[in-house]
Amino acid sequence: MIDGKVCSRCKVFKPFSDYAKRSSTKIGVQPKCKICLSELYYENREKIRARQKEYYKNNKEKLDAVNMKWAAANRDKVNKNIKKWKEKNKELVYFYGATRRAKKKNATPAWVDMDRIKYTYAHCHWLNKTFGHNMHVDHIVPLNGKNVCGLHVHTNLQIIPAEENLRKHNKLLVQE
Repeated sequence: MIDGKVCSRCKVFKPFSDYAKRSSTKIGVQPKCKICLSELYYENREKIRARQKEYYKNNKEKLDAVNMKWAAANRDKVNKNIKKWKEKNKELVYFYGATRRAKKKNATPAWVDMDRIKYTYAHCHWLNKTFGHNMHVDHIVPLNGKNVCGLHVHTNLQIIPAEENLRKHNKLLVQE
């Protein structure tokens, strides 16, 4: 039994462990060894990145749908990675939290009815606790939107399913 092959680029016989896997080939490995593949990538990385960027731009919706489907199917893995990132980047977590609180404070006018805002959050909590729903309080017009910034007032709040809020991110969704 053969335990290696000759690299098509450097022409050196190397064991199969020195090759990346590729199921579409007859023997199941790339024609070039890992070292040659790495060198090729670094020689052409700008061209490769430009091609990848163009592909993403042309297929953004399809790729986003695939990524969201994977994330939904691998929720535990996603949460584990998020937790790991937060532990590794505590200063950024604190920074983003403080920035959001400051924006929320600046987006809250003096005339706001805080009791109605508190009621919205309490109602959301009650729905989650009583019926086992996973709901979020969402700003209809985001506090820090790309084109428009909303206010932190009760008329700008809505209770929606968590997955819809997380999918929405920081965007203003126009209802049809």
